[in-house]
Parts: sequence; structure tokens; C-alpha cells
Amino acid sequence: MNLTNEITIISEVLQLNESDLSKKLSVSLETLNNWKFGRKGIGLANLEKVYSFAYDNGIVLNNIYEQLIKEEYENNHNIVLFHGAKRPFSMPIDFVANSKATNDFGVGFYLGETFEQAANYISVINQNIVFCFRLNLSGLRTYKFNVNTEWMIAIAYFRGWLDDYKDCPLIKKLIGKLSDYDVIIAPIADNRMFDIIAEFVGNEITDEQCRHALAATNLGFQYVLKTNKALANTNLLKEMFVCQKEKAYCLDDRVTLTNNGSQKVKIARIQYKNKGRYIEEILR
Repeated sequence: MNLTNEITIISEVLQLNESDLSKKLSVSLETLNNWKFGRKGIGLANLEKVYSFAYDNGIVLNNIYEQLIKEEYENNHNIVLFHGAKRPFSMPIDFVANSKATNDFGVGFYLGETFEQAANYISVINQNIVFCFRLNLSGLRTYKFNVNTEWMIAIAYFRGWLDDYKDCPLIKKLIGKLSDYDVIIAPIADNRMFDIIAEFVGNEITDEQCRHALAATNLGFQYVLKTNKALANTNLLKEMFVCQKEKAYCLDDRVTLTNNGSQKVKIARIQYKNKGRYIEEILR
């Protein structure tokens, strides 16, 4: 990983020549040039130094990259997506190594539509890299969920919460239909959402209460690559380093989203009480 763009951006924004920048970073000019031109590997500690210095000076490099990459690569057929990995990640993409059967939609490669989504995801774990990909949707079969009963039931099924209903015709039809698609596009579900869906599965709230409560915790969409054909249409564009200070900001943002969402969920549950159907009514 070279730092050509990073060093150029920092130097130009702060109006520093490379000699001055090397002094600010407490490294030699030779070392800075080695990093810039990829002549010598840069470890995580030095990546942290460069990105933290930029962040402290109001330069959020990853926001800049996200904007530039989307401007360059997104069009009618291509979309830029992001992956925050729980564990060290390498190409080519391996379904089995990077997912499990009890994920939202089973085994697949999961990507978010913004850098922020992926950065928030790794803010609570010991990882610092967000991977940026281009997905070419040409020739791929895609299925898009919205926040609705079908989406809730699909997640509950793949999470293993509907074993008592696994022979239900509605579930068989839904899961059979999903097997025909290369990419599933669906709202992102987090721990708050799982708790709400669990209440729906446990017949504690109706589908209307659940749907409106889930909509109140909107986190954007995820793209789940389910086939080798979808993987073949995916290219790694950039590894984006997230320094500790940026992770701390993401963690604070995550807490704020959680608190705001919790209030909206309470209101939705009260407002839609006794409206809609319980899961036993839907799947019986």
C-alpha cells in the first residue's frame, strides 16, 4: 500500500512541502518518499500516524476518497460498495471464510452502500480497514427488499428463528424465490433490529408494529452477493484505513443513532399497537 494520494492531498491542503510534512510526521524525508512511491512497506503504526495527522488537521481522507471513487466509477451499471471485515481479508473473495449460514441472508459476501456503514461496523472491533469495491450489475439477477413483512420473515428464517414454521408454504416459496438471484439488496439489520424481529417472531408485536419500529432504525441498504457470477462482477478498488480517532467518531455516531432509534421504536410500538397481524396469523 503506497501513500501517493494521501501525501499529495495533505501537502496541498495544508500547503506544506514534503520536507515540512516529514518533520510534522517525525520521519525522514527519505522515509516519506519511500511511502509515497511504494518503495517500502508501511506498517499499521505509520498508517495510523499519517491518517491521524490528517484527521487532526480537518482532512478526513476517507470521505474524500468515497466521493472521488463514486464520481469516477458509478454509472447506470456500476455501483461502489464497502465492506468492513471482522477478520483479516484477502482476495479472491471466499464465501465460506467471510460469512456464515445464520447471517441475514445466509452465506454470501455482504457489502454496504456507504463508507460510513462499514466504518461504523468495525468501530467496535480490532480492525482498521474498510474495503471499497465496484460491483457491475450488468447481467446479474437482483432482488430488492424494503422494510416489510417479507423482509422480516426472510431474516428470521436465515437467522434460524422460524424452525417451527420451516414447512410453511409461504416460507418455502420465499426461500425458493431467493435462490434464483445473484444479488440480494435489503435494508441493513443491526442488533436493535434483531431484538425487534425477535419480538415479532415471539408473537409479542404485530407485523405493523414491527415494520414501523424497524423503519425508525433505518441504516441504509446492504448488497449480498450470493453467487460466483456476482463475485466475478466485483472488483476491489481501494483499501481504506480508519484511524483510531475516526473510529471513535464512528462509535459516537453509532451510539447517537442507537439512542435516536430507540426513541422512535417506542413511539412506533405505541402508535401501531393492535394493528396488523401476529406471525401465527401470517404463517399458520
